[in-house]
Amino acid sequence: MIIVYVIDNYGELSNGTTITALRSKEQLEKRGHTVRVVTAGSVSGPEVYHLKKRYMPIVSPVSARQQMYFAKPDKVIMTEAFKDADVVHFFMPWKVSRYGIKLCRRLNIPYTAAFHTQPENITFGMGLGRFGGPIAWFIYRKFWIQFYRKVTHVHCPSAFISYELKNQHYKNRFHVISNGIAEVYHRGEKQVHEGYQILSTGRYALEKRQDIIIKAIAKSKHKDQIHLILAGQGPLEHKYRTLAHKLNVNTTFAFYSQKELIHKIQESDLYIHAADAEIEGIAALEAIACGLVPIIAESNKSATAQFAIDDRNIFKVNQVNELSEKIDYWLEHPKEREEMSVKYEHHAENYRLSHAISLLEQMFRQSIEDHKRAVVAKQKAQKKYRKLVTKTRLKKVMSWMVYYLIALPLLTIYLRLFRGIKIQNRKNIKAVKKGGVMISNHVHTLDSAMNAITVFPKKPVFTSIKSNFELPVAGKLVSILGSTPVPETPSEMKIFFYELSKQVRKGRIVHFFPEGELIKGDDKIRALKRGAFMLAEETMSPILPVGISFHEKRSVFPLFIKDRILINVGSPIYPDTLKLKKDSIEQLSNESQDAMNQLISVKFV
Repeated sequence: MIIVYVIDNYGELSNGTTITALRSKEQLEKRGHTVRVVTAGSVSGPEVYHLKKRYMPIVSPVSARQQMYFAKPDKVIMTEAFKDADVVHFFMPWKVSRYGIKLCRRLNIPYTAAFHTQPENITFGMGLGRFGGPIAWFIYRKFWIQFYRKVTHVHCPSAFISYELKNQHYKNRFHVISNGIAEVYHRGEKQVHEGYQILSTGRYALEKRQDIIIKAIAKSKHKDQIHLILAGQGPLEHKYRTLAHKLNVNTTFAFYSQKELIHKIQESDLYIHAADAEIEGIAALEAIACGLVPIIAESNKSATAQFAIDDRNIFKVNQVNELSEKIDYWLEHPKEREEMSVKYEHHAENYRLSHAISLLEQMFRQSIEDHKRAVVAKQKAQKKYRKLVTKTRLKKVMSWMVYYLIALPLLTIYLRLFRGIKIQNRKNIKAVKKGGVMISNHVHTLDSAMNAITVFPKKPVFTSIKSNFELPVAGKLVSILGSTPVPETPSEMKIFFYELSKQVRKGRIVHFFPEGELIKGDDKIRALKRGAFMLAEETMSPILPVGISFHEKRSVFPLFIKDRILINVGSPIYPDTLKLKKDSIEQLSNESQDAMNQLISVKFV
């Protein structure tokens, strides 16, 4: 593939985003891809396209002190960089990226984006701290309106930020991909030194909270034996130096090369990550990969605590006394610290750079495939099928009226009174708030209606075989109720997934019968087809399994039937964000098969 990176200040290694771009570019090129870079950063090379720096009063002077620059769009240079590209990837939502999207659309090139700029980092940089919530919300909305609503595929460095974006009502396809730990980060031979060495890595900025670490060590019983290393640079260095001197905490402030930093990690006894706001916390991952036991702040605006595998490695954000106690505990229990070191080293393997690059490649290919689907969906040859999948505004209104005012009430009365259906565990449906894929066994003529009653008041999107749409009268009803025909050709398959993915991202529930064929009264789960699990994986949405089973009637009610029907709703099953697409789909299918077998084995009570 020819991949184009658009990143304002590529080459400035003072922040995680530019380091991520550099590493991923190197790894992609090793795999045979061509990676071009459009930037205003101070780098050179055959595949680097230089833009001028954009000057903004007040903002530019402040950001320049942290070695952050903004690029000025240039149509000629960017058109040359985008020429023959397979995909363009935007790192930041700034002006050059917004112009880049317009150019991609004009040149008919697929594109993706990353979410590396956490609004809370901006508000902390403004000195607002935890009182910056309303402004952070405004920035989230601004990012969405100006940039991310125009992007389908978004790289999120952690599950935390993907959930945060969903809570902010972003409707993208989120790819949770760690920025990745390079192979050079590994356990080294432990060096003997006097006292204890504690390390923390990060920019000297308000949200990183190095002040909490200094204050906690000042309260430690082992204060006089501790050497604190704060690896980084930033605008608050003087403030933190003053604090460390005032509290008499032996502290080294320094910016290290990668080789030097690895050496410092390997010789340290503990790693502390005290940040209030953090999209991932790659510095903590790098330390963990070297077997360094962490103590991490648990904040609702930080992802880093997800790496902790024990409560003893977490402290409540801003709690100096708790952090001090945790420091003393680990320093006083060297045997436990060594055992935990091995566990953390093994745990970090899930976040290796090689695996992250495989997931990044997968995202780029998915974007290219979706672009092809969009092209196919607009072709005149697919007009007939497209009309069955996409609904006009009039059809949507008619569908809503027929569904809620006629079909659902009548079917509910019939199924409740004359089939005696019982629904268990509907609470599991409430857990699916942002859209998902519902699956059930296909064992009754009206099992679609049963599933519709189960998810009420939501109106699911049902999938149905194409021949049902061709029935004289029933076919019109199937279409009016909003069903989507299962595709029969590769072209129809592209439209099918393209349109249903949009529905799931809008918060809709899409229903599948993954067994395919209807076998009335079947008491076992048959082999499941892949379609439902492909859609769940592509949209990173949960599978909601439902089991329909038949049970002997124990009383006279309901009349006219020999058995009753139990509809049992299982817990949502989520795709594994750390796995490649093929493996994730297979795991979803296997877990769903097991869940449905358990659901139909439950007795009617």
